[in-house]
Amino acid sequence: MRTLSHSHQRILNRAEHVLIGLSPFNGYYKPRLVRDLVAWGHQHFDRADVFVPGWETAHTLTGAGMSPRDAVHRSRRAAKRLRNAAVDALRSCGDTEPHMRVHTSTTLASRGAYTRLHDRVRTEYARDPVIRAACRETARAALRTHCAGQPSEQQIDLAVSYPLAELPLILDSPAIFATESSVVVYHRELGPLTPLILGHSPTVWPVAGQGFAVVTPPPTALRRSAG
Repeated sequence: MRTLSHSHQRILNRAEHVLIGLSPFNGYYKPRLVRDLVAWGHQHFDRADVFVPGWETAHTLTGAGMSPRDAVHRSRRAAKRLRNAAVDALRSCGDTEPHMRVHTSTTLASRGAYTRLHDRVRTEYARDPVIRAACRETARAALRTHCAGQPSEQQIDLAVSYPLAELPLILDSPAIFATESSVVVYHRELGPLTPLILGHSPTVWPVAGQGFAVVTPPPTALRRSAG
C-alpha cells in the first residue's frame, strides 16, 4: 500500500471504508486478483465497496473509432465480467447483499451526492484549466491504448466522459457512500488526475475524509492470478 500524502495515510489508517476501483480491457483484473483485493478490503476496513466503470467506457471505444454498437457490446461484456467477479468475491467474504456493493456511474446516479458532484465537475471542466487538462490527458491516455497514433481533439471530446464520471469518487466518496472517511484504491497512480487528488484545482478539491492509495498484491498473488 502506498499513499500520496500524510493525510491520505491517516485516512487509510482509520480503515472505515474502502472503494476498490476496477478497470476493464487491460487484463490486469483477473477473477482471482479481484477476489484477493476484495478479501483484503474486507479484512482491513469496516466496509468495502467496488466500482466498475460503466457506459462511459463505450465513449472511449467510439472515440477510438469503434462503431457505437460494437463499443456498447464490448463495454457491457467487460463490465459484466468485472461485476460478476466482484459479486462472487464479496459473497465469498460473507456479504449477504453483494450486488449492492458493486457500483457503476449508472447505479450511483441515483445518489444525490454523486449526481451533484458530477454536475459540478462537468461545469468546472468548461472553465477550470486544471480540471480540463487533467481530464483531457486522462482521456488521451485511454485512447492511446485503443488506437494508433495521437488522438485528435475530437476523439478526446468523446472520451472525456470517462474521467468526468470518476472524478466525484476521488473528491467525496465519503458523501457518496455515507461514511466519515473513505479511501479509493487502484493498482497505480491516476497520472493526470493526481493534481486533483492532491487538491491542486482552484475550484474543486477532495473533502477532508477523502483518501487515495495505490494497492498492489504481492508477487505470489500475481502469479496465482496469471495461472
